[in-house]
Amino acid sequence: MTRFYMMCFDISDERRLIKVSDAAENYGTRVQRSVFECWLDDQGLSELKNTMKELINAEEDQVRYYSLCPKDREKVLIDGPGELVPDRDYFIS
Repeated sequence: MTRFYMMCFDISDERRLIKVSDAAENYGTRVQRSVFECWLDDQGLSELKNTMKELINAEEDQVRYYSLCPKDREKVLIDGPGELVPDRDYFIS
């Protein structure tokens, strides 16, 4: 079962930032420079976290993952253009 996650990061080095950002695009949709919305199952979340751990400097950088249940997801407020990334109703294997 997939769940909705908001992933955000603060990376201190520009080269690492580009690598982290590029890798994050494989797991979710960018909604701001360092914020992604992702629909992930347990394996996908684990893969994403492992990928980020390999790319960041744990002493200088930070990645956060927020799991939002459907009830909380409905309460997300957006000022300005944009909308929440819809759940995919299909899977490619």
